[in-house]
Amino acid sequence: MKCLTRINRTALSLAIAALGLGAARAEGPTITGSVDLGYSYNFNGLDTTAYRAFDANANSLTLQYAEMVVTGKTASDVGYRVDVGYGNDAGVVSFFDGSGNDQINLQQAFLTFTCPITKGTITAGKFVTPFGAEVIEAKDNYNISRGLLFTNAIPLVHTGAKLDKGFLDGKYNVTAGVVNGWDVSADNNKGKTFLAQAAINTLPKISVIVGGAYGPEVASPEFTTPGTGSTEKFSRGLVDAIVKYTPTDKLTLLANADWGVEEGAGFEPTAADDTTANWAGVALYANYLFSDTLSGTLRYENFDDEGSRLTAGATHQSLNSYTATLQYKMKDVTYRLEFRQDQSTDKVFTDADGLADDVQSTLGAQVLFAF
Repeated sequence: MKCLTRINRTALSLAIAALGLGAARAEGPTITGSVDLGYSYNFNGLDTTAYRAFDANANSLTLQYAEMVVTGKTASDVGYRVDVGYGNDAGVVSFFDGSGNDQINLQQAFLTFTCPITKGTITAGKFVTPFGAEVIEAKDNYNISRGLLFTNAIPLVHTGAKLDKGFLDGKYNVTAGVVNGWDVSADNNKGKTFLAQAAINTLPKISVIVGGAYGPEVASPEFTTPGTGSTEKFSRGLVDAIVKYTPTDKLTLLANADWGVEEGAGFEPTAADDTTANWAGVALYANYLFSDTLSGTLRYENFDDEGSRLTAGATHQSLNSYTATLQYKMKDVTYRLEFRQDQSTDKVFTDADGLADDVQSTLGAQVLFAF
């Protein structure tokens, strides 16, 4: 009996130890988040700022984004992440991805695990795009407003799977993926979009990232010309490049270039509208740290939209944008003040008298809290 009791105690101890080891391997869940409050004034005297997405509301105090992020890893080494946001920016992202929620957005929800063949990391679910120099969360950008390229030239989120693999201690990294498309959760056609990206970090002060995407993005990616029976397939392509240069500890220079092409002149092509359209843009940033708490950023952008397909204009136009942002950052709270002017080769803006104008200027203020 004593022997049996001793065996039972030993078995119980081993079971508890096993559970303890399993729990030790698990990480999280960890909860982080941020709250973004903003105000924008339009010098043209309008309540809506044209060609803006995240800061389109002018002359209004706005809850831009309240976000909560849950991350962790299971005992079997499977990682997970869920990002949920509420506010104006959540409505913008929901509009882009077609979910239809005005104020709530499931920005990300994915699992990560090690690929048994390549030993790289597989990400499966809904995740933000790897393209572009800016991101959805304002706290991780240099400026208050999102630039022309982020708003018009690239996708924001994808649903699918991708593989990331690093080489030589992170000096090289490659990404390849298959997704449903640009800013859609459920596929709107039978085709898939392919993603690829390569990052090079061989020099101590310079990093280079080049990537792209290609695939059908419209609900009806095939068009049959009446009377001929010939069928064309319409796809969208993107090339994205980012170069970051940090000459000193205080100065960071960043350049982002995008080139896109859409087969078929419209997102829903017709027989009379079956040409290929292109868009291209460049964004240049200079961020300088005046002190541990004070910094400033200058941004210049040019966005050329052949046929005005993305900017929804009647004619071809080229947009230029000039932005100056001043930031004061404490431990958990960040304050920003920004002046921005957008210029177009066409009179696509409206002044206070309702007349067409080729310039609009805005002043923005922002308070960010991160936890």
